[in-house]
Amino acid sequence: MLPIRAAALAAILVLSFPLVAGNLNVPSLEESKAIAIMQAADAQMSVSKRAIVAEQLALSPEQAVRFWPVYDAHQAALSKLNRRRLENILIYARAWNTGSVDDRTASQVAKEAISVEQDEAKLLKKTFRQACQVVSTAQAARYLQLEAKTRAEIRYAEAESVPLVN
Repeated sequence: MLPIRAAALAAILVLSFPLVAGNLNVPSLEESKAIAIMQAADAQMSVSKRAIVAEQLALSPEQAVRFWPVYDAHQAALSKLNRRRLENILIYARAWNTGSVDDRTASQVAKEAISVEQDEAKLLKKTFRQACQVVSTAQAARYLQLEAKTRAEIRYAEAESVPLVN
């Protein structure tokens, strides 16, 4: 059984991103419920996020035609990273629920968390380069700030919700 905090965190992590639990074993009933909640919230949140970005960037029609494919590609790649992050949290939650996280699991979870962070940094660099080619550098930087703020909120919820290794 997932702790309520871990299940809530799993929901938070992918509210704005589709979930495909590709590497997970068959999810438990609680995990399946959390996944269903996340998928339902995904559609609503992605529309809201796109509207906020559109408002904040104030794109001209010409810029919008060129920018939105960059945005969509970033969101698709971010979705894959969020799936990895969620799967990693579920691996940790399952181990934590047994009462103890062994060294092997702790190492696996830590290494995957670092790998996801590194891949996200690479994605941000790539997206910034691409955005600078289609909008002003200031607009590209503003978009990255918006993404950073969103990610910071997720990181805060993650840090607050996931118990320390025991």
